[in-house]
Amino acid sequence: MLHQSPPAHPLGERQSTIQRRPTTPEPALELPINATSNLTPEERRAGIALVEAMIPGSATIPAADERTLRRAEDMVRFWADGAARPFGMVLRALDLAAVLQTGKPFHALTRERQDSLLHSWEHSPVHSAPLNLLSTLLKFAHFDAEHTYERQGGKFKVVKTVERPRYMDQIVVASDWEGDDTIECDAVVIGTGAGGAVVGRELADRGHAVVFVEEGEHYKRGAYNGSMIRAHGIFYRNALAIGNAPMPTFMGKMMGGSTAVNGGTSLRPPDWVLDQWCESLQTDDFSSENMAPLFERVESVLNVSIPERKYIGPIADIIDRGCDTFGWSRGPIPRNAVGCEGGGFCDFGCSTGAKRSTDISYIPAALERGALALTGLRAERVLQENGRAVGIEGVATNGKKIRIRAKVTVLAGGAIPTPLFLMKNNLCNRSGEVGKNLTLHPSGAVSAVFDEELHPHRYIPQAYLCDEFLRQGVLLSGAQPDLNIGAIMFPFTGQRLMEAMSGMSNLTALGIVLRDTGTGTVRFEFNGTPIVTYSLTPRDVDNMHFGIVRSAELLFAAGARRVLPSLMGGRFMNNLDDLKDFRNAKLRASSIALTSYHPLGTCKMGRDPKKSVVDINHQAHDLPGLFIVDGSTVPSALGVNPQIAIMAMATRAAMKIAETI
Repeated sequence: MLHQSPPAHPLGERQSTIQRRPTTPEPALELPINATSNLTPEERRAGIALVEAMIPGSATIPAADERTLRRAEDMVRFWADGAARPFGMVLRALDLAAVLQTGKPFHALTRERQDSLLHSWEHSPVHSAPLNLLSTLLKFAHFDAEHTYERQGGKFKVVKTVERPRYMDQIVVASDWEGDDTIECDAVVIGTGAGGAVVGRELADRGHAVVFVEEGEHYKRGAYNGSMIRAHGIFYRNALAIGNAPMPTFMGKMMGGSTAVNGGTSLRPPDWVLDQWCESLQTDDFSSENMAPLFERVESVLNVSIPERKYIGPIADIIDRGCDTFGWSRGPIPRNAVGCEGGGFCDFGCSTGAKRSTDISYIPAALERGALALTGLRAERVLQENGRAVGIEGVATNGKKIRIRAKVTVLAGGAIPTPLFLMKNNLCNRSGEVGKNLTLHPSGAVSAVFDEELHPHRYIPQAYLCDEFLRQGVLLSGAQPDLNIGAIMFPFTGQRLMEAMSGMSNLTALGIVLRDTGTGTVRFEFNGTPIVTYSLTPRDVDNMHFGIVRSAELLFAAGARRVLPSLMGGRFMNNLDDLKDFRNAKLRASSIALTSYHPLGTCKMGRDPKKSVVDINHQAHDLPGLFIVDGSTVPSALGVNPQIAIMAMATRAAMKIAETI
């Protein structure tokens, strides 16, 4: 049974060490526009030519122009100021690369020759990766612009009145902290996502004084207007996996962590994955039987339920028709969003407040128990005494240092930030495993055009799946894009892009999530962007090929008239003969456009201190009193979205931690 007795001494009674102060107004969320460009005349000339050729426009889509280039440049400064010069250099390099093939720079070619050259680069092992990264940036800049979005029928959301519940008095911006420079508590928890928020609330429920440390800020639902530029610039910590298939990797950097900017998918890990954990860790603690009450506890707090069919939209009928043809398993996706009516892209934040991310479901309950949350505070180092962790020292955005002394210290920053923090502090790496064993759940997509109007942006983005191939390591699920992000699903440019986007109202998509068989390594940060090395294994490439084929079979069987896999160069399938050709083709890792939202495994759990970072109760082998509770300690890739698994493990971890306080 889970312990849920009332607290004996809530943090609110410790007024001598913790003083409350209301949160300050949220920072401005508009993309800052610079009056001048830092591009050289040659870079600007190249950039205008490239953007005009990549997004030439159509009857329903405005053509890109110099405004798109300027917006892209401002985006780069907004996201990573140190990348502004490399951005200009890439533009110039691509301009000159055309000379090798045509004898002229890109800007001097005719539009037809430019389009042909872009097409050849999309298939080139040398040019495809940098071209895809650049085109993705330009698509962000163009399709997220208000005039482009509205021209396609979209409208950014504005929430004018936002509630301010009492618990927000316990959220303090660290730069405004007026209390003592040293705070005393029972547990300091770094991170407020799926791991940290759960541990903090469970400890607060048991009467322990808890302080949350969050590097990001706390945003209310009025901050979520649907802009992908603002979301990725403010709510996300973006990383880049470098290898045989370069892969952007996204994590939340805000109160609620990634739970505030995910699709709300709430799937339990498969039983056979839990069985593998038990075998490798030599324990039955993680068996489906023993984990069941933990899953139930999490699902109860999150109000996990099946969404109404009318809000899932036509994608459910499409998946049903396709799966019925082959007898495949499928069904609705349980979500932590009771009352969700769709009409917004969940990964950019929920403006309705329906999604019960941890900043809504877990953190408020802990704050009501007297816990404190400090936002805008970056943990810098772990305090140690007599070989034991006794808290952390953090730095606010204004340089103010705050020490938080605690009986236990919990790191819950995520599978990439946590190992970076440990490596920076030279901690807990006697095993040499910190930062290794990274899995990413590489994700691709297959779009399809139907004769019927589907209007995917009006429905829940991810609410129906086909799990027939889950045991093989392939999960197919609905992936319905909003109008300002649809272009990102197509890793090609020019007239091919315009052709693909000409029927957005008739288009839908399936996402493909792999339970990857290889691992990567967290390396370092470059200008604030984490860099990891990661390559798909041959088996992963085969599984992605398999997933694309099965997706295409499903979509054609459901009535699709054209299928468009997210492959470099725009390989369209117009009929079953095209599908047969693709089935027999050999897929290269570099030709697949991939993203990741599920980094896991970088602080390995195990019994042997020489081969793992934490024990099976999440305590670091090398530093008693330090616990790591986030995706980094998940023992393996799951094959499904990891939110529920991390939160259930965190519930168990809190029970173990409470025994040590």
